[in-house]
Amino acid sequence: MSTVTAKSIDGDQTTIAESHIEKFKEQLRGELIRPNDRTYENARQLYNAMIDKRPLLIARCTDVTDVTTAVHFARDNHMLVAIRGGGHNGPGLGSCDGGLVIDLSAMKGVHVNPETRTVRAGPGCMQGDVDHAGSAFGLAVPAGIVSTKRLVDIKRKYDPTNLFRVNQ
Repeated sequence: MSTVTAKSIDGDQTTIAESHIEKFKEQLRGELIRPNDRTYENARQLYNAMIDKRPLLIARCTDVTDVTTAVHFARDNHMLVAIRGGGHNGPGLGSCDGGLVIDLSAMKGVHVNPETRTVRAGPGCMQGDVDHAGSAFGLAVPAGIVSTKRLVDIKRKYDPTNLFRVNQ
């Protein structure tokens, strides 16, 4: 049985059977990227080019089930995990060496409820996605001025009901 070595949650090493990785890949709707894949170099890049981490696996999740599957895989294999929204985190916390990156950037979708003045945004949404959706209802989310910044990378905590009317 073929195996690979990954970094464990305690900083040591853990061994994972290739068959477990293949099963994990089959369970994902999104893409599972490995170091030998042609998309790996681009997929592992972070906003801060001074950070050069090389994860063993990158799970590009498309929905909540993918995220749950990835978390269970990492837990079952005692793997180090990093969660990436847009990779815009300065110290590079959205990646890890030798572990699993759970990439949420494909999980986009914004739902605005104009009656309750609330917005629900997927973890892959950028500030501009939310601004665009809210503006159709005369609403804005006071969460920053950079439209290309992913919401999960915003460090300040906001009350999700803190929407305000604009141009009315």
